[in-house]
Amino acid sequence: MRRQASHFGIIGSVRPWRGALLAGLGCWAVGFAWHWWRPGSLWLLDLFVIPFTALLYLGGLVLVIVAVVRSRRLLALVTLVPALIVATVVVNPTWRHAPRTWFALHRPLYQRALETDPGSDYYGAKLPVPLRFLTEGGQVSEHDGSRFFPQWIGIPDDAGGYLYSPHGSPEGVDLYGMSCTGPVDLGGGWWMCGMADTGF
Repeated sequence: MRRQASHFGIIGSVRPWRGALLAGLGCWAVGFAWHWWRPGSLWLLDLFVIPFTALLYLGGLVLVIVAVVRSRRLLALVTLVPALIVATVVVNPTWRHAPRTWFALHRPLYQRALETDPGSDYYGAKLPVPLRFLTEGGQVSEHDGSRFFPQWIGIPDDAGGYLYSPHGSPEGVDLYGMSCTGPVDLGGGWWMCGMADTGF
């Protein structure tokens, strides 16, 4: 009986963290889905939506880590937590504050995205599903011989992002209404334009 009571005591001590784990996973999943989908600008609503999704994304991750540590589930600690951390690093809004770092981390994926035919539509064509988080709206377009991977698209026009222009500077290329001015060379034919050049 004592052993059974002890067993139930352990379960009882773990069970409250099961709810925290599920809540954390739910919050993280919502934030992850939003950053993967990367819908277009919601204008003034972005002032609320962007911080809220970031809070869900990071807060959910922290809650999952705390719940797993407190539950003493070693398997979850060495599998689930690292997987969530990697996914969080890969799909995140760091491009807003550190566009050079974002591009450096995702450069192989942008190289792969060059295989997508942008078509003749002004806003281009959809990237394959696994690569759609690389641009706002999940599309790539071609303007004046440069491939454009938008990171933000304004309302009703203008945009900024990364361009592949192996023939030279994309100065003057149309970015959905705004001309590219002062493009930043990222090397290997890659440039960024209309982005905050923070040095990171």
